Amino acid sequence: SAPTFSPDGRMLALVLSRDTGNLDIHTLDLSTQVLRQLTTDDGIDTEPEWSPDGRSIYFNSDRAGGPQVYAVGTEAGARAQRVTFDRPYNARPRVSPDGKQIAVVVGENNRYQIGIVNPDNGDLQVLTNGRLDESPSFAPNGAQIIYATTENGRGVLASVSTDGRIKTRIASVAGDVQEPVWGPFPRP
Repeated sequence: SAPTFSPDGRMLALVLSRDTGNLDIHTLDLSTQVLRQLTTDDGIDTEPEWSPDGRSIYFNSDRAGGPQVYAVGTEAGARAQRVTFDRPYNARPRVSPDGKQIAVVVGENNRYQIGIVNPDNGDLQVLTNGRLDESPSFAPNGAQIIYATTENGRGVLASVSTDGRIKTRIASVAGDVQEPVWGPFPRP
């Protein structure tokens, strides 16, 4: 589940249970079809997200007792390192285009909000104040994050600047918004 292409498009990061039944992060080389397991912890490892340079994969794991964000290098023998520590629930990591920030869903006291984490030191800044904010996605320029939230009982699209100062609800005519993703800038 949760397949995602590497920045160069040559690899997939994905979640497989294989023979053990335990969910772990794997990479698949698309040209050689070589599958390599990156994590082996008894916890559930899921939601992989590549760093912009393709050298690391961020993922969500419950190995510490609750959902937290970890990073693992893509080279052989790399060990996963925990990235988030500030709240009991940090999930759905999405890396900024420059790799200097990670957007996460921060949960505490039955509230789920969008936050930004510095991957170098784990500092967390909560950007939104909704009750059910989810599915963050960075703009290609890294200055805004779109996300799904609820308003009057239905799913709507919202955005927030990465400093948390500018918050906008984006109008939709009908339906519920779920799982928004910001498309990349077109390449020449």
